[in-house]
This record gives sequence, C-alpha cells and structure tokens, in this order.
Amino acid sequence: MSLIKPFSGIRPKKKFAQKVVYPNISYIDKYKKNKKLNFLNLLNTSNINDSKKILKGLRDKGIMQQDRSNHFYLYRITYNDKKLLGVVGKINLNNYDDKKILGHEETFKERIKKRKEQLLQFNIQISPIYTTYKTSKDTYKKLKNIFKNEPDYNIKSEDKCRHELWVVRKLNIEKLIKNYLKKIKKLYICDGHHRIQAMLKSNKKIAPMIIAFPDKQVNILDYNRVIKTNLEFEKIEKIISKNFSINLSRNNKKLKQNEIEMYINRKWYLLKPFKKSNELDVTLLRKLILNKILKNKKNIKFVSGFKGKKALENYVNFKKYDLAFRLYPTNISQVLSFAEKKKYMPQKSTWFHPKPLDGLICTKINS
Repeated sequence: MSLIKPFSGIRPKKKFAQKVVYPNISYIDKYKKNKKLNFLNLLNTSNINDSKKILKGLRDKGIMQQDRSNHFYLYRITYNDKKLLGVVGKINLNNYDDKKILGHEETFKERIKKRKEQLLQFNIQISPIYTTYKTSKDTYKKLKNIFKNEPDYNIKSEDKCRHELWVVRKLNIEKLIKNYLKKIKKLYICDGHHRIQAMLKSNKKIAPMIIAFPDKQVNILDYNRVIKTNLEFEKIEKIISKNFSINLSRNNKKLKQNEIEMYINRKWYLLKPFKKSNELDVTLLRKLILNKILKNKKNIKFVSGFKGKKALENYVNFKKYDLAFRLYPTNISQVLSFAEKKKYMPQKSTWFHPKPLDGLICTKINS
C-alpha cells in the first residue's frame, strides 16, 4: 500500500501559468501589488475575504481549472545545474507522527492559527507540502526514467529556478510511479509543519497535498536571525564570552559546524564554543545567547540564507534590528535523525531551497 495517492489537481491554463504562479513569499524582499493574476496578491491582502474573491475570480474566469480525474503529478526544479525530482500526490493524515509520516521541527501557535484560518476560508491548498524520503542509487535511477517526456509546464521563475510540471495521464507512466511509490515506507516533513498542524487542528477530514523528493537531492540553506535588544555591545559581549570565543571574522568566511557569525556595529565576529557540542548550532544559539539577550520573543526575525549575508547587514545598518546571527546550515541527515527519534528542532532551523511555486498545482483540502 502506497503512502501517496493520486488526486484531481487545480492548475492554471498554460497560457496564464507564467502570470499566475509565484515563489514562496519568503523569497520576496519588497512586495508590489502589480500583477492581478499572481498568487502573491492572494497571500498579501490584509483581508482574507479579499483573498477569497481573488481566488474565486481565477476559478470563475477559467484561469484556474480542476482536473476531471485523479492523477499523479511530476515536478522537476532545476537550479545551478542541479535537479530536484518530485512526485506530487496526497497523503492520509492518520499516518502522521507515527512510523510512516514524521515531522522534525517545533511550531509557533500564532502561525498555526493563521494557517488554519487560511485553509478553512480558502478550502484550497495552493502549494504542496515539501517532504523527503530515503533513497539509494538504484531507486534514484528508476525515478529519473519516469521524467522522460516533455512537461506540461516549463517556467523560469523569480526564485532563479526552472520549474516543470507533468500531469501523468499515460497508464504505463502511472504504473511506473505506483510501483516506485510502493517502496517508500516513510515520509519526512521538511517544509510545511505549520500547515500540517493547522490541518490536524481543524477537526476536518483533510488529505494534504505533498511533494516527495529523494533525500540525496534535498538542499538546505542557513536560516539566520536578526534581533532587537536594548543591551549595549559590552553587555552582549560579556554574556556571549561565557561560552564562546569572540574574534573578528574574515571577509567571506565559510562557516563550519559549531561556528556562528555575529554582525553588530558594522562588523562581523566569529563565535566558537569553548566546548565541542553535539547539539545543533541553532540550539546552541538559542540556549546560550538568544535566551539571555532577547527579552521579547517578538523582537526576532528569521532570514533565509537565500537572501545572502548582505541582507543581514542591511537589517542592522538601517537600524531595523540591532544585531544579526549567521548559522551553519542544518543537514538532511540531522533532519531525518530528529524525525526518527521523535525529537524536535527549534523553530526555523531549516530553509529548504528551492521550493515548489505557489499556484502551479493546487487542491481542495477536503479529501
């Protein structure tokens, strides 16, 4: 029995696809409401009823249409000459958090509440939840062989990636996918913990749409922090120096595990713990630094490594925040290990890049 099932997706007509789809909002620095069709507008209206009207308009005008029968969908993302090969389908939430579908990250209550409201109001999931599974070289070869035909969609997007989607209509390809999926015994939630929790707390029968990528292809970027604090540099330095050495960092320093960079007063400092630790760097940062210098948990912003070091500097230089911390990326083996042990990383420990586009493949949330 396969964990992943086919479904009838909601997709843009090909001629509208480039205008409708958009990367995850976290990729965007400055939002401008300028394209009436795209999904970024839908997510950025302050009134959820306005979002519903936009979504309804896309359906009423035939810009977005639902497939008449159930399908699997293949999704390929190309970036920097690397490829992510994903299968899109639906899962049964009854399998979550046991030995079949596992999460790895803590969540924010307020964000779950917001996601729950969006899902129930829209009754549509606008992009698949990002999952992974363990693979071998042999299984990966079989997956590559499924991606041979021309895609239905081929889009170069704002996230600097190429996104291709196939609607699997041929019975021989569907059979290959079903045989391939039968061998996946566990799925690991990578990105989408808040949506999963929102669905669980909705008390509705919901079958989430997921995309499953092989673990060997998964790419994780650093997920950094900028914070506001009333403490002077001398006080911050005193707190940090109890557990870390503090030295000026070299330009373009490539971090190693158990190293943290801090930006303050227009300078980068390298922090190295006195004691080698098996804990995640993000955990060390939270326990030994943030919990001691951050009085209000709202005074923190999480910044994807996709935006680069310069983005962290700008947040501090323009006085929006007082200091920044740059981290070594969590790796996929750590993610799988935490999930297997039913342990949870701190919120925003991982930034999975690239992600599927919003609006390219959607679904009604009811199973």
